[in-house]
Amino acid sequence: MLNQKIKYGLLTILLISGIYFGFRSAFGLFTPFNFLTAKQDIKNSNIKIAIIGEMPMNFEQKQKLANSYGFNFYLFGCNVTTDIINGTKYYNKTMIENLERKYGIGWWAKFQTQLDSIDNKATRRISTDDIKGEWYLNKWTMYHTLSFTDTSVFVDNHIDSVFTLNFYLANDTLILKDNNSRVTYREKIIKLTQDTLVIRSFRKNQNILGYSRTKREWENE
Repeated sequence: MLNQKIKYGLLTILLISGIYFGFRSAFGLFTPFNFLTAKQDIKNSNIKIAIIGEMPMNFEQKQKLANSYGFNFYLFGCNVTTDIINGTKYYNKTMIENLERKYGIGWWAKFQTQLDSIDNKATRRISTDDIKGEWYLNKWTMYHTLSFTDTSVFVDNHIDSVFTLNFYLANDTLILKDNNSRVTYREKIIKLTQDTLVIRSFRKNQNILGYSRTKREWENE
C-alpha cells in the first residue's frame, strides 16, 4: 500500500512538472515578454513590439514610424531561449491586437507595407565601380581582405585557404556565385562610402563585417 502511494506520488510530481515546463516553454511564462506582461504593459500604457535578432535596416526611421502610432520597437537581441521566443510571440500578438482595436482591423498589415516602403526608398543602387578594389577587415580572421574586380572577388584568409568567387550586384545586395555560376550567397551591403564597406554577413561568417580601404595594423580575434 505504501509503495503504491509513493508510486502515485512520484507520478503526480512528474505530471505536474511536465505541465509546468510545458506551459513555461509554450507560452514563455517567467520570461520578460509573454501575454501576461503584455496585458500589464498595456494597462500601464507602455506599448511596444519586441524584436528578436539583429537591429533591422533603417531602424531609426522605422522607430519614428512606430512612435507616430504611439508605440516603440524594443530590440531584444540574439541571445534568446525557446521560452523567450515563444513568450515574445504571444507578447507581440497581444500588443498587435490592442493596436488594431485602436486603429482598425488590418492596420498591422498596412503598417508592414509602410515599413517595406522605408526599406525600398533607402535602397541604393551600387555599381561595381563603387566596390572595386581592395578592402581590409584589419583583423587576423576569415575573409580579412576582399579584392574586387568587375566580375570577381579574391578572398584572403588567416589560414592557407584563399579563393576567388564570381559576383554581381543587385541594388544593395552582393550576389556571390561559385565556379559553376550558381548563386551561393546573397549578402546585404549596409553601408558603402569611399573608405567604408559594411556587409551584413559574408559566406559562413554571419556577423556584420566592416571593411576599410585603409590597411592598418591587424587585430587578432
